[in-house]
Amino acid sequence: MVSLSHIVQPGVFSFLGAAASFALLAPVAPAAPIATSDATEETLSSPTLLAQGDIDAGLGIAPGEGLMAEAEAAIESQDYDLAVLKLQEAREILNQTSNSYQNIAEAFTGVDADISSSLRISARDAAQMRDQATYRQALIYRAQGQAELAVPLLVEIVKSQGPNRDLGLDGYQQLFELGFVSRPYRRTGSEDPSNAVANVARPLNQGDSPTGIRAAELLINEADAAYAAADYATAVARLQAARETLNQSSGYYQSLLTTFSGIDRRVSNEMRQQALEAAELRDQATLKQARAYQAQQQPTLAIPLLVEVLSSQNPTRALGQQAYDQLLEIGFVAQPYIVNEETATSSEQ
Repeated sequence: MVSLSHIVQPGVFSFLGAAASFALLAPVAPAAPIATSDATEETLSSPTLLAQGDIDAGLGIAPGEGLMAEAEAAIESQDYDLAVLKLQEAREILNQTSNSYQNIAEAFTGVDADISSSLRISARDAAQMRDQATYRQALIYRAQGQAELAVPLLVEIVKSQGPNRDLGLDGYQQLFELGFVSRPYRRTGSEDPSNAVANVARPLNQGDSPTGIRAAELLINEADAAYAAADYATAVARLQAARETLNQSSGYYQSLLTTFSGIDRRVSNEMRQQALEAAELRDQATLKQARAYQAQQQPTLAIPLLVEVLSSQNPTRALGQQAYDQLLEIGFVAQPYIVNEETATSSEQ
């Protein structure tokens, strides 16, 4: 298990301090003084419900901030399960708050520019705080050796923040240190991230990787051994797990590809290759799972998997051809398909 102190420096992620700094990013111009009665002045000076910091539930930035403070206290007392619970609640509240502010801002577009602008700032502040909570939760998962739970959160942060903002860069650096991505990204003027992991074991590159392409390869190898031993139930279970892992990984790489497009061609190219590799391996696992179902005399379960492979791969590619041949063998299709050389060559290009 990795200590949190080995991942981040103590005090760097003080959420209350970070929340206070959000207001400095885009201050709202003060409104002109308005003459009011004493009763009105008293009303205006009292905090509204969602501005109070001591409420336990509801939407708004203050409830999210309060939950993050509770998470910070839980981390200090090493109650990481409670910290994760509070951070998850904070993320949900802040995400809904950000979306609500954004929707109201859009309603006021073209109606009242000041209100629309103010609400967009509130939406941004809530989203920023949500991403900080997400990052902190990912760090806890990493410290607990749960890289499979940290990766999707880190991808979410990079997608939301972009790699050229501090939090997005930190998120990508964590993915690099975990081994989910192998190409470092160095923003202009920042420290070379490859130097930061010289003596760090990258868990997703290890033989017992909990997630990613390496983990799926191990599951497929276990499935092959089970299939050879006629243990088809185990083969199906391992292949199903591999497919889910690979489908998720391909989606994460695709998201990172989109994020880095136009920013760093080398990183985006690698993300494209990783997404394709994960998708290709997923289709191989899907084809093998269909065969295991056939071996169990369950063609009804095999057919949708074969159709999935055929749709993903194209019938002129090797996996697509194999999928169609199995459909023919089952009797779901009746017309054999013979690939001509010209079509097969063009499809591989």
